[in-house]
Amino acid sequence: MSACWRLRLNALSVTLSLCFTLGASAAEFAYITNQGEHTVSVVDLRQLQVIKTIPVGQSPVGVAIHPQQKKVYVSNVDGRSISVIDITRQQVVQTLALPIAPVGLAVNQAGNRLYVADWYHHTLLVVEPVHGQVLATIEVGQAPGGLQLSRDGQTLYVANRDSNDVSVVDTRANKELRRIKVGEHPFGLGLSPDGKQLYVVNVYSNSVSVIDTHDQRVVATLSVGRHPYCVTTDPQGQRLFVTNTGEDSVSVIDLASQRPLAKIRVPGTPEGIAFDRQQQQLVVTSWMDNVVAIIDGQRLDSPRQVKVGAQPRAFGGFVFEAGE
Repeated sequence: MSACWRLRLNALSVTLSLCFTLGASAAEFAYITNQGEHTVSVVDLRQLQVIKTIPVGQSPVGVAIHPQQKKVYVSNVDGRSISVIDITRQQVVQTLALPIAPVGLAVNQAGNRLYVADWYHHTLLVVEPVHGQVLATIEVGQAPGGLQLSRDGQTLYVANRDSNDVSVVDTRANKELRRIKVGEHPFGLGLSPDGKQLYVVNVYSNSVSVIDTHDQRVVATLSVGRHPYCVTTDPQGQRLFVTNTGEDSVSVIDLASQRPLAKIRVPGTPEGIAFDRQQQQLVVTSWMDNVVAIIDGQRLDSPRQVKVGAQPRAFGGFVFEAGE
């Protein structure tokens, strides 16, 4: 091969590498756990299409993302494991075996602690995510599900479904500090953008408990639809969005007045929900219809649909946005 052609090929290689890097840096994806087929659908949130389907462990449910390390953690309930997905390669690079059935997940900002809700033994596991070593086991309430870290990472909130309360855990001491009584069967959790309020979805009470994170007490109870499941806010903290599994809708609540603004019809049995800040859109998984609904964050109009795998859940923080 001539020197001229080698130079051209090298230049082309550099150009393609640069394009790939720029494309990856601008990417934003939703990682949708498909419990019914043991996979994760990777949805491109700009193109609104599935770009890859990744096999994981048995019955995946929970999702936690560390954006700086470009890792996605997936809890496999029946597989008793956690699948670790590399965002750059879009494939599983590690499987962490666990002695329990994991549900909710959270990862700290440093990326060296993974918190895992132990559904059957009423405990919280603190896991070192590189080797999967269990560093601590913390007793919490009954049937822990949703997890939410505070903004400074020093406090972890745990929704205890069967004891109708939220555990407040000190992550430095790995110790439960107190429990806050909420509604019946709390499950999904969300935090306001400023970190001052925690939102607790009460499945059987058809409500959301609002907890002041400074005083650690319930300051309001908001009515939503039947059998609510998960919750998120817009980036400004002005509106609350709650999936209602019992009526195939998303409740929209104005947080300043604490009054309902709208109910958006979505496909069957909506569960996971997240707000995509870059595209200003809501992402909602529908367990019954095997789709992700995409809702314009301003117009709140009829959603577009993206077909994913069987029985999608996406429980937790399932949206990766470049630049986080």
